Amino acid sequence: MFKSIQWKIIVIFVLLTISVMVVVGTFLLQNISSYYLNDFRDSMSEQVFNREFLNELTEAAEGEQPVEEMEELLGVYSVWMGIDSFRNYYILDGATCRVLAGSSRDEAFFTTPNIVTAMAGMTGSNIDRSARYMDYAVPISDKNGIVRYIISVRDTKEEVYDITRNIFVNILWAILFGILFSLILGFVLSGTIIAPLSTLQYRAETMAEGDFKHKIEVQSRDEIGRLTMAFNTMAAQIDESLADIAAEKNKIETVLLHMTDAIIAFESSTGRVIHENPACAGVLGDVSKLTFDEIFGGRLGLDVNMSRVLYLDEGQTLEFDVEREGKNYKAAFVPFNAENVFSSGVIVVFRDITKQLKLENSRREFVANVSHELRTPLTTIKGYAETIIDIESDEGRDDGPTAGFARVIDTETDRMTRLVKDLLTLSQLDNNKQRLNCTSFDLMELSQSVTEKMSINAKSHSHELNFIPRSEPFSFFGDKDRIEQVLINIISNAIKYTLDGGKIDVECGSDGQNALLRVTDNGIGIPREDIPHIFERFYRVDKARSRQSGGTGLGLAIAREIVQRHGGDIEIESHMPNGTSVSIILPLFRENPEGEVEDIV
Repeated sequence: MFKSIQWKIIVIFVLLTISVMVVVGTFLLQNISSYYLNDFRDSMSEQVFNREFLNELTEAAEGEQPVEEMEELLGVYSVWMGIDSFRNYYILDGATCRVLAGSSRDEAFFTTPNIVTAMAGMTGSNIDRSARYMDYAVPISDKNGIVRYIISVRDTKEEVYDITRNIFVNILWAILFGILFSLILGFVLSGTIIAPLSTLQYRAETMAEGDFKHKIEVQSRDEIGRLTMAFNTMAAQIDESLADIAAEKNKIETVLLHMTDAIIAFESSTGRVIHENPACAGVLGDVSKLTFDEIFGGRLGLDVNMSRVLYLDEGQTLEFDVEREGKNYKAAFVPFNAENVFSSGVIVVFRDITKQLKLENSRREFVANVSHELRTPLTTIKGYAETIIDIESDEGRDDGPTAGFARVIDTETDRMTRLVKDLLTLSQLDNNKQRLNCTSFDLMELSQSVTEKMSINAKSHSHELNFIPRSEPFSFFGDKDRIEQVLINIISNAIKYTLDGGKIDVECGSDGQNALLRVTDNGIGIPREDIPHIFERFYRVDKARSRQSGGTGLGLAIAREIVQRHGGDIEIESHMPNGTSVSIILPLFRENPEGEVEDIV
């Protein structure tokens, strides 16, 4: 009960009332006590023991019966001194402080700090507030200045005690009435605050149960009223947001339900399945009680674990080819994150690529078969074209139409032959029918040799072709003929697509881990939008120039296939019209097809 806001407000009211009454009471009691003590001292020094009365006492002290005469004078002034049952005057011997006479003879003699002061010839007017009494002492001296008598007025402070006692009782009653009043006032005032807060609490509880429709009536324009309006707005927005979320959830569930691709989601901390669509059962069976490692490490035998997927860079995907029950799948692993949470889990998508692989294999076989079948007729056509050219030449008709047609046939046959040859090369690389004939050779020497071979072609276009070594000569383990083919293709492209009189640099070097080949020209460059497609088969940036120069559109595709078969990578950088740079990175340490590590260096 006392934990509620209402009781906290009431307790604050009560404590505030008590604090105020205690402070006021203490201040009042201190002031009354100080006033009474100061009034006693002032009345004694100014109204009673003034100069005139002190002279009369001094004269009486020199009479024949000094004590009786002083007592008589003091009796006359007893009303001014306020002599009563609580206050008395005494005539003391100045040397021994023995009581000689007075309004009370309860004590034979006594000393106080004020009397000691009077004995020294000074009026004792200091009042000790902590003592049980207050007194005022006046010395009576003779003509020689010797203190003969001391007049002392002594008050027991009973009157002060009675007054302060009555005030203290009244303060206690005031505190009690103040507490009662603060309780009543606290209940009344806190009720005006608690009532709307209780309504808000009730609405919050109904919202927690899913009811966002009912609004709270705004009864004031103060802070609570504004809080109520904000609460109503929040409820409406939450209701709208939940409706949108529910709609999106239904859309996603509908999409997942009818997707042919199998989708399965895992929680990162336990690796347990948190969602799977119906298509997942057709691929993996019942995996609802299995973990990530049990499915992919045990059932599918893939070299993948949860940590490897969770630490993928943003936008990066880990993919594996999976063969299961006669079908081929592409398994894509992607981490997903909740807001402000790193790697909440992993989503795996299985895409059926069985038909795609069959079509791809059929296409490759078709290309290989067609290319193989075209070799014989092309050879025949070229032979007949050359025969016609020779006959026309022997008969002196080199400029005749027949010879011209034969030369066109011969040129186009050469172009078709190169195309068929490139198609066969790609087909063999795709089907792994052409194994790499790997040997150790000096890559620096090979690069320089290819550059020298291509220099004749470069000079025909007035190009400056330079070979630049970037390190000491080093050995490389790979297919020498294929690496030479890659260099020839790239240098040929640089020569073709550089305007006459250009400059081409061929660089070769090693950093101890990788070999780097780079061909840089100052030619026409490649548009930025074409760079992502530059390695696609039959893709040409400048189609007219490629056909004119006899290009097949397969050179870079073959080059990349060869470089990747060596475990390397090929990159192109180009900024129109400032030229192009083609970089080939080949690892010096790699695994051969049998899985043994080759030490290339």
